[in-house]
Amino acid sequence: MDRSDEPSAFAWIMSGTVAVVVAGGLGKFLLDRRHARAAAEAREARESAEAAEREAEQAESEGHPS
Repeated sequence: MDRSDEPSAFAWIMSGTVAVVVAGGLGKFLLDRRHARAAAEAREARESAEAAEREAEQAESEGHPS
């Protein structure tokens, strides 16, 4: 390898580094989006379960006159 090959080798190394950083950023973005979607679904399921529980308690209290 002579001196003229050094800039070319450096360019290949840098382009590979940039590709890895871009792929890592894309992966992090997709994982963050997946995590946010899962958290929203869990919140929605918890809220619907709480609403069903309140409705059941209300129906039970209405069925038993005091």
